[in-house]
Amino acid sequence: MNRITLLRKEKGISQVSLAMKLNFSQKMISAYENGKSEPSISTLKRLAEIFDTSVDYLINYTDIRNPIDKIAQSGLSEEECELLNIYRSLSDRGQHIALGMVLGLQNAEN
Repeated sequence: MNRITLLRKEKGISQVSLAMKLNFSQKMISAYENGKSEPSISTLKRLAEIFDTSVDYLINYTDIRNPIDKIAQSGLSEEECELLNIYRSLSDRGQHIALGMVLGLQNAEN
């Protein structure tokens, strides 16, 4: 559960503060972060809300922190959804490079 540690540190939240938000002990947060215990589904949902990410990201099922909302996907093809998810997973620098490449391709075709 190293993503809990990563997200907690990114937000500047201590184990004690996170434990208080979840009404747990600091030892339980430490156990999650060290792989000695696994959070329940309800705890994962609460962690996802706190860190503004998906449960899938927390459990290493995906590297995409915030997948496209299902409603937004309704008008997009599968390839468009995949491209958007990949774009979102890139660093800021990677996103700028990708956008430049797409704009270059668009200009070349016009």
